[in-house]
Amino acid sequence: MTNGEMFTFSAGEAWMIRNGKLAEPVRDVTLSGNVFKTLANIEAIGNDFYWDESGGCGKGGQSGLAVGCGSPSLRIKDVVVGGDSNE
Repeated sequence: MTNGEMFTFSAGEAWMIRNGKLAEPVRDVTLSGNVFKTLANIEAIGNDFYWDESGGCGKGGQSGLAVGCGSPSLRIKDVVVGGDSNE
């Protein structure tokens, strides 16, 4: 979801990073913030790009509109994250 420069989206997979290493998985993760500030805060980009075209959009009566999504793994500093630990 976007509203001007602000965004909110759910991540398909998320992990905590502790002392430079992957730690526990985090579930139900939602990220939000200013798109331009968040892009400027990307610290690292992985080489594991994945694209999925299995989605659909029903916004504004556009039922069945095909959409896709994907990204490599990213490490972002100072991003607002909501979610629960997997514990």
